[in-house]
Amino acid sequence: MKLVKILVAASLFVAAANANDVMQKSMSIMEKGMTQIQQGFLNNNLELIKQGTELVKEGNSLFSDKKVISQYLPENKKHMANVAENASKRIALDINVLELNLDTKSYVNAANAYSDMLNACSSCHSIVRNW
Repeated sequence: MKLVKILVAASLFVAAANANDVMQKSMSIMEKGMTQIQQGFLNNNLELIKQGTELVKEGNSLFSDKKVISQYLPENKKHMANVAENASKRIALDINVLELNLDTKSYVNAANAYSDMLNACSSCHSIVRNW
């Protein structure tokens, strides 16, 4: 009986650790993408902006489903999965706006879309992380 409890506890620990790894990887990818976009705007490097948007898309793809989001949130934050889902949708929309504005050489509007992406990240973090 003790062995069964130990095995169950170990499997739950591994599952939680894997969830945290996926979350950390996703956040790390998005952070790198946001940094690249910002550097691209500061250095007038469109290729860097485009590479950054691809990274943000990749990292953001984890948060496309509310059920998936709640798997990665701590137990006391699972009810806030809709906040992360809405931020993810906002980021995805802003990426599209940024790309469309880059295509039409509307760089100020593209930078504004980046700014809104950053605001979406910050608003989610402030609520979910109790900032």
